[in-house]
Amino acid sequence: MIDKKTLFEACKNMLLQRIADGEKAMLDAQEAANSEEKSSMGDKYETGRAMSQLARDMSARQVFENKQELANLLKLENTKTDKTIVQGSVVMANEKVFYIAVGLGVIDFNGTQVTVLSPKAPLAQLMLGKKAGDLFELNKKQFAIEQIN
Repeated sequence: MIDKKTLFEACKNMLLQRIADGEKAMLDAQEAANSEEKSSMGDKYETGRAMSQLARDMSARQVFENKQELANLLKLENTKTDKTIVQGSVVMANEKVFYIAVGLGVIDFNGTQVTVLSPKAPLAQLMLGKKAGDLFELNKKQFAIEQIN
């Protein structure tokens, strides 16, 4: 089974990198807006500034969302999962690995594909509260929960 502590750290690092990338994109967009020069070509200047401002706002929104995801993930750092699936559980079902933590999607973790799900995701909702040996169905395919960590 996957080492949950190492998986947690990988997810945390991924979110920290996304935040850093987003903050850099915000700065780059702001610098682009500030460096636009007045042009004799009408409103080219204003259009360039507006586009830079839109890019900055989009990056700011992504940074905000990633910071929220990081805060949610950090709450799970010492989560003990027993026999039932809860937020913070690593679940193996039909030889697939799921981590119910934050919405990162499928990541490559030490050569294993792990689906990192928000607890609000429909798939996570199907698993929450279940135990090893229980079944759930997704897209008319039956999944058997093999292991919970």
